[in-house]
Amino acid sequence: MAYLLVLILKYDLIYIVRHIGPDPDAIGSEIALRDSIKLTFPNKQVYAFGASVSKFKYIGHLDKFMDFDYENALVITLDIPNKSRIDGLNVDKFKHVIKIDHHPFVEKFADIELIDDTSSSASQLVVELIMNTKLKLNDLASERLYIGIVGDTNRFLHSYTSSETFEIASYLLKNSNINITKIYENMYSKSFDDIKVNNYITNNLT
Repeated sequence: MAYLLVLILKYDLIYIVRHIGPDPDAIGSEIALRDSIKLTFPNKQVYAFGASVSKFKYIGHLDKFMDFDYENALVITLDIPNKSRIDGLNVDKFKHVIKIDHHPFVEKFADIELIDDTSSSASQLVVELIMNTKLKLNDLASERLYIGIVGDTNRFLHSYTSSETFEIASYLLKNSNINITKIYENMYSKSFDDIKVNNYITNNLT
């Protein structure tokens, strides 16, 4: 994974994007990677883009779209197997693109593609990148990555949850101060209206 860091080191301007219709893994991984790069290299300009989703505001803030600098920016795509799923950015206009993804291969659109379809999530891959390079991690970034892993594994219930997934989760817990109770409250608490809808459905099943 060091070759990814070489390209990150080369650029002072970096755009990070994820797929349309994002889930906690997509948003958590892009915000955490943005903050990790900025923490490690304070002089770099790093932005995480994509349409905001109100129910995921607890994960963190995204950056506003701008006039993209196609000549001088590196693009990193997360959780995206094919170009048509990228939210708000045309990767064909940039010189260098990195893809980090855990889905089965669909199409090549990046110069460097880190694809592992045995991984639980894009967040797991970002943690592995941080562990194997000199990128830094703080509590907030760790929390967002943990949210991403929990979201894509449905609390470690899905079959693609592996021993490596638990090792990654353990690494985050050991090396940061994550409030698991708060995370689960944010992710799984439901509004009264949602509860009423579920109750109606349950009472009217035939």
